Amino acid sequence: MKYVLWLLIAGITVASCSKPIDAPISNLPVIVKKIKEIRNSPNDFRAYTFHNDGSLQQYASQFTSRTDGAVSQYSLTFQYDQKRLVKMQAVNGYSLYYYKDGKPHTIQSYNQNNGLFATSFLTINTKNQITEIVEQFKIPMSNDLGETKTLFFYNLQGNLVRREHYARQNLNDPFELHYKQLYEDYDNKVAVPEEVSTDYFLPGFVLMKNNPGKIINVDNMGIAGRIDRFEYTYDSDGYVLTKKHFVENMPNPIIPITFSYTYW
Repeated sequence: MKYVLWLLIAGITVASCSKPIDAPISNLPVIVKKIKEIRNSPNDFRAYTFHNDGSLQQYASQFTSRTDGAVSQYSLTFQYDQKRLVKMQAVNGYSLYYYKDGKPHTIQSYNQNNGLFATSFLTINTKNQITEIVEQFKIPMSNDLGETKTLFFYNLQGNLVRREHYARQNLNDPFELHYKQLYEDYDNKVAVPEEVSTDYFLPGFVLMKNNPGKIINVDNMGIAGRIDRFEYTYDSDGYVLTKKHFVENMPNPIIPITFSYTYW
């Protein structure tokens, strides 16, 4: 299901195993806004349209893909049955959603020739938070990975504080940690739920109620690598107007990028 990634990512039980990290208490606004566009240049943007009931109808992305200025375009459309997402359609394939006890449980991903290539299994806790996603590949990926697992840990405010990425070649092998991501320095403003992805689109599930100030990537040896740092401005209702993205702790300097947000 990795082909539907637009962005940008508790094992055995979940957040109860992780030490809560304090963050400012969120002051959620009375006014609820839906994101319309996130843009960082004339040719680079992400756009969102919604149904009247607030469910996401279409997602479109355009980005500069070559040094000569050529752009690539990508889009997703979403189909629902009584407000439950049942199908996500892309140009190069689609995903079908299946439910258990009223919550999404299994996602099957197909290529454009209707060939099943991956099945994902979701674990959701009593707080309606995603805590684990296991993805099995029908045909191993180019790096011979047969299965991946992602674990999600949250603080008391409902914000993601750690995401761990595991993989294994064969289903009988133990999972091995590849890397983890630490989310820190949350503000007390409103996050855009459609912007933050688990590599899947899962309506009704919130990884972050607020906006992180920093994401630290840590390898399987515990060594910190790339650091993504963010500075925000907000409107009077507490929604993000701009986000300046800095990339730090890398061999070569990277120019910060500023994203502008507009709402419906």
